[in-house]
Amino acid sequence: MSALRKETMIILNGYHNNLSKFIFIFFISLIFVSYAEEIKVAPLINLDEIEPTYDEELILDNFENQYTESKQKDAAGNDVNAKIAEISILNKITTNVDTIKLTLKEDYLYQELKIHPIDCHLSGPYEKSEIGIYLNIHHKDSKEKIFNGWMLKSLPSISSMEHPIYDIWVEDCF
Repeated sequence: MSALRKETMIILNGYHNNLSKFIFIFFISLIFVSYAEEIKVAPLINLDEIEPTYDEELILDNFENQYTESKQKDAAGNDVNAKIAEISILNKITTNVDTIKLTLKEDYLYQELKIHPIDCHLSGPYEKSEIGIYLNIHHKDSKEKIFNGWMLKSLPSISSMEHPIYDIWVEDCF
């Protein structure tokens, strides 16, 4: 065979290898495209249409009448069913940290904050350990709502209170 013919055969074989690779990649991409068309996309959720669970406006002067639950008292007059929420409050100016135990659905005044814990959540024995407290926090004098929502112990940055002086985080719920 002549040298020119050998070079032509090598070039054609190389072209044939590249062509077969291209066809293989083309068919694989067609398969992925056909599967991609079968993927169903979930509809978008309009967050404005979702009703909150505890996001009701509370009248600050009338907390006692807001929650009329049947409470059982023991011999000493203490509430048997009361849950206690334990939070820590940092004063960013003085760097003082106070740990406070709050009874659910009762007001607590801390300097210029009015704190009202509504509910506690403790994870089950077979779940990842999580403690959450649902809090309503208002400015005592102006009655402006500063925070309303769940605070989680393991994820304090997810639902933190934005305040220039105070920082609050969950300690325990029992």
